[in-house]
Amino acid sequence: MQQFARLHTDKGAVPVILKGTEHLDLRPIVSDISADSIAGGALIDVDTSRLSPIGGDFTYLAPIDGVRQIAATGFNYKKHIEEFKMKPPTEPEVFLKAMTSLTGPFDPISRGGDDGVKLDWETELAIVLGRETTNISAAEAADHIFGYVCINDISDRATQVDKEGQQHLVRAKSRPTYSPIGPYLTTGIDAMKLDVWTKLNGRFEQQGNTSDMLFGVHEMVAYFSSHMTLLPGDVIATGTPPGVGFGKNRFMAIGDVLECGITGLGAQRHDIRS
Repeated sequence: MQQFARLHTDKGAVPVILKGTEHLDLRPIVSDISADSIAGGALIDVDTSRLSPIGGDFTYLAPIDGVRQIAATGFNYKKHIEEFKMKPPTEPEVFLKAMTSLTGPFDPISRGGDDGVKLDWETELAIVLGRETTNISAAEAADHIFGYVCINDISDRATQVDKEGQQHLVRAKSRPTYSPIGPYLTTGIDAMKLDVWTKLNGRFEQQGNTSDMLFGVHEMVAYFSSHMTLLPGDVIATGTPPGVGFGKNRFMAIGDVLECGITGLGAQRHDIRS
């Protein structure tokens, strides 16, 4: 397993690899963690023996610079489907979120919109692509996945469904700060055995495991690649466990604190602002 991150320091953005409690400077190997460095192969089996730890103060940035596509699916956890008393889908849903919704793992989340916003959480495992991918099989998918990150698919439920009952996922999920990712980009893990959790103001709202997915990560990459070309560094959010606010009619307000995390991918913390 390797864990990568990007830090904001007094010298700007610094790519790092974690070794125990240390953050080792990757700049002798790559200038940043980006689509180019992921595709180039320099971050595979990194030799840390000649890397030095980062000192001083820093904050975490989104762990990938220059993400070009944020793809996503919904209702991919069996217990989440049961929660809403829905019929299981026969194939994954496909939608995109605006790249401008992406933000870091400790940045504030802005409600945006007007006073009628119904701001909801959806902690999700996200796949990070390692190479250009088009029309592959599930058996080939492992060779196209670089690693995984935690993403929170923040949504405004007030704009997600119109008066006729039609879904509008892109507009509900694409405002600035609605896609926090990180803190770690992790490789070499079994993605189908990870705990996923969300807390609001210290109270657990979601507690699930990726083993409950209806469509696994390999199936997801294959399916998405049959409908679009995926690029190195692209992110595919794979759905959320039960416990979203929409099912409880409970939403986030200004002043709330949202926390979430996934095994091996670290934990996020966000203040909710106007």
